[in-house]
Amino acid sequence: MEVRLIDAASEIGAGTRGTSMGMAALRVAAWKLGSELFGHAEESILRDENDVLYEDDTQHNAHHIDGLIRFESDLAYEVYKYLRTGIFPIVVGGDHSIAIGSVSGTKMAFPDKRLGVVWVDAHADLHTPWTTPSGNVHGMPLALLMHIDQKGRNNPQVYTMDIWDRLRKIGSNGPKLLPGDLVFIALRDYEAEERAVIEEFGIKVITVAELREKGAEAIVAETLAYLKECDRIHVSFDVDSLDPSISVGTGTPVPDGLFANEASTLLQGFCKDPRTATLDVVEINPALGDKNDMAEATLGILEPLFPILRSR
Repeated sequence: MEVRLIDAASEIGAGTRGTSMGMAALRVAAWKLGSELFGHAEESILRDENDVLYEDDTQHNAHHIDGLIRFESDLAYEVYKYLRTGIFPIVVGGDHSIAIGSVSGTKMAFPDKRLGVVWVDAHADLHTPWTTPSGNVHGMPLALLMHIDQKGRNNPQVYTMDIWDRLRKIGSNGPKLLPGDLVFIALRDYEAEERAVIEEFGIKVITVAELREKGAEAIVAETLAYLKECDRIHVSFDVDSLDPSISVGTGTPVPDGLFANEASTLLQGFCKDPRTATLDVVEINPALGDKNDMAEATLGILEPLFPILRSR
């Protein structure tokens, strides 16, 4: 199977600047470490809309959300295009709001297939403009993709919710996945509103402690068995799932995370499953780390995936 890297350098959804340099940071790490990662796959570069960050922001419950429409639509089509020609897309962010486009594109490519999502992340990303404490859209993609409209502390503007609705309809009008087809791994930092969604829908959560007890390979098997009814799987890997002892080169580091070898075992296991169709790698921020250490750690996690995917 051919692999394509997609440079999705949008940081509109983040509260801290720098994630748009994620792919560039990986490339620098590859040069430094003598990696041939970028020789294994062609690279597609999307036009970002980050210039909106210089403009006045009037959407306080979803900052600059209007800047995401074209970007997420373009990303969805790029993912769709590669999937329909048998190519495996690895989408490198950028912040985690890019998952709106990557998951929508996966669903667009397989409209009649049941889609499972594995969310390897310290955060739940289940907020809406009604519940968000920050207004940062990278904390909202899963709620948007599942069409969860939980009301809460905020009273978002009509314009904000119009853009929210347009984003939900990228690729198809309905939800891209069901809550029962979502698995969180390494989740450990989320608000009461997100906890309420997890409890209401019974969303599966696998903690770092559980992973340490059972082992990463067992967690892969458990997750894939849980998603046995799903025809396709999207894996979304946020580097803040990693322990800050590895690097603080991400906008929202959280203690007690995964070690690099654990993350590597997880992603290798998921990529071996023929149902796994797409992968995100998000929130690398070289502006915050030390000597590009997050990109170097991530490079080591990604490299073993290429021979696995090429042999499928």
